[in-house]
Formats: sequence, structure tokens, C-alpha cells
Amino acid sequence: MIIITNGKIITPRDVLENHCVVIENGVIKQIVPDAQVPKPDDARVIDAGGAFVSPGFVDIHVHGAVGRDTMEGSVEALAEITKFHASGGTTALTPSLIGDTRERMTAALDAIQQAMDQKIGGARILGAHMEGPYVNRKQAGALPEHFIRDPNPEEYLPWLDREGLVTHMTLAPELPGAMELIDALMEREMVPCGGHTSATGDEIEAAVDRGLCHATHLFSAMSAVTKIGPIRVAGAVEAFLADDRTMVEVIADGKHLPPLMLRMTVNAKGVDNVCIITDATAGAGLPEGAEYTVGATRAVVHDGVGVLPNNTALAGSAATMMRVVRTMVEKAGVSMSDAVRMASLNPARVLSLAGRKGSLEPNKDADVVIFTPTFEVQTTIIGGRIEFQRA
Repeated sequence: MIIITNGKIITPRDVLENHCVVIENGVIKQIVPDAQVPKPDDARVIDAGGAFVSPGFVDIHVHGAVGRDTMEGSVEALAEITKFHASGGTTALTPSLIGDTRERMTAALDAIQQAMDQKIGGARILGAHMEGPYVNRKQAGALPEHFIRDPNPEEYLPWLDREGLVTHMTLAPELPGAMELIDALMEREMVPCGGHTSATGDEIEAAVDRGLCHATHLFSAMSAVTKIGPIRVAGAVEAFLADDRTMVEVIADGKHLPPLMLRMTVNAKGVDNVCIITDATAGAGLPEGAEYTVGATRAVVHDGVGVLPNNTALAGSAATMMRVVRTMVEKAGVSMSDAVRMASLNPARVLSLAGRKGSLEPNKDADVVIFTPTFEVQTTIIGGRIEFQRA
């Protein structure tokens, strides 16, 4: 048994003072006032020292860390990635693939499956997020253009038929065959996401009618309002902001989007329909000036973010989930409860896991983060096991 006392307990809507969290057999047993809980001699008591006690963060878009990348197709690489992100408060994640050869993408999926079966430690792997290869070359961003292609069921069905592996896929709905891909995802209870897209608002609406329900890194590598002749036409950004049937994610590292755009997203969609993600690459956890790659693209860590060597464009994030929570509170002006909800319960809802993860409630998985008012992670508990403890 673990008892966390003397903490500020973050619930989906409030912060509870003078309460404690009781963990037993890997799940949360109860959350009650400190004075009401006996402390058995064999219990491990953690004094939070007035720090925040939060549900573990769920990162549904993360490529790597500490020089390692999901596309290596290596269980060892995934172990280093999950261990690093646990130190940033992430208790569950979905490693993200990018477009590559069929063989390399299959190898990356194989490694994720093996890592899930072996329970490699660190943040728990929930499945795989496929960011491509079925996206629009005009919105490639840092994705390698030569691997971008139209959806081909002969290629994607073997990936999707591996039960319990792929959780969600980012695609451009305007591509030939994209609607049939959305159908295939929906049939397998996988989440179709719109991203790296040049779609018009009408094309997004048609895809949402078909089942598309999530926007990958809103604003980034995505069409916005434009003009056709004298007439303004909505793009993907406006369509996702306007449609109540969709959830959106934003890279809240303080670099990809200015605070104004983060606030606009929350105001337009409401707290319940926004997820915050890292989109962390191999540059996360590396020192200033360190080089890494995104696919075949060289990048460098500069001022807390990944950029191309000539500093002309961003090349992924170097953030942790703790950092994106801090950005939402300090720069976007949302409450602590709302920022944590966007980092935990909302992404759990995207993956249909809110019954187990995303909030501190009895009978849910004991995924807990203790962090200071200055947003420093002190302890990360995953399934009732202390996975990270700051010295």
C-alpha cells in the first residue's frame, strides 16, 4: 500500500487541500481527507510536502527522446524513451511513427508490440500512433516527403489488423482512398485523425461525417482560410475549431504556438475537447546545440525546441508533458485543473481509456505524478509502482 499525504490533489474540476491518495494493488483505493486514513505499519507513506498530486499524463503524440527515435524499430530505444518521459510526468504514451518504407514501418510496429509484451518500464506504452505515410506533401513539415504516398489497403490493412497495436492514425482526408482508410480505422475502433493536410473546410466536414474525430497538432502543417478568386474558403484549422464533433491536440511547448493561439483554441473548443501533447523528438532531453534527426532530416536543439540547422523552421519538440502543462498555466492562462485535464483525462478519452486512466478516482489505475508549484516532477507512479523519484 502507498499513501500520499500532505498534497494538493488535482481532480478534473478542482484542487483538494488536506486530502490523501491511497493506492493498493496497482489501483487507487480512495481519496479522502488526511485525518480519515489510518496508516498501517507496512504502508509506504509519501509526504508530498504541499506539492501537487496529479493524475499521470498521457502523451498521445511522441516520437522520441535522449537521441532515440521510435523509427529505430528497437525495444532498447523505446525503453530509453519511456524512461525519460516518465521523468517528465508521463505515465502512458503512444510512440509515434512517421512515413517510411513499408519494411521500416513494420519493424517499428514490431518493436512497439514487443515492448508492450515485455513491460520494459518507464511510461506505459498503450499502442502506436501512425503519423503518415498517408499525408499531403504540401504540408509535410518535418516528415520526409519521399515517403509520403496515397492510402493503399494492401499496405495498411496488415498494420491495422494487428489487434491492440495501432491506436490512432494521422492522415490527410483529401487524398484518394482516404475515406476508405477512415472506414477501415473505424471498423477496428481505431481513431482517424486529420493532420498534415491541405483540405478545405468542406473536405474536413465530409471526413468528420465519415468518422474523422481528432485533429493532429492543430495549426501545425495544416491548411487555414484562403481565397479562391474573391471568395474566402475555410481550411482545416477553421473546420476543426468549428466542429463540436472533433477533439484537437496542440503542441504546447511555448514555441510551436504563441499563447494567443493556445487561448483561442481553448476558448473555441472548450477545455473538454483539447489535448496537449509534446510531439517530442529525439531532441528531448538533449543539451543545447545537440544534433539529432527526424527521419532523414537533420535538426538541432535550440532554445528548448528542435530547429533546422539554418534556423529557418521548427523540427519537432524537445518538451516533456510537465513543460506543456506549465505552458498552459503560465502562458495560456488556464487553471491548473484544466491544464492537467488536457494532459491526462482528455487524451485518455481520445483512446477510450477514461474508465482506467486520466483522473484520480477510486478503482482507476494508480498512475500519479507529484510535482512542485514550480512544475518540477518529484515522483512518478505507474500502476502503483514508483517509476521515477527525484533525488
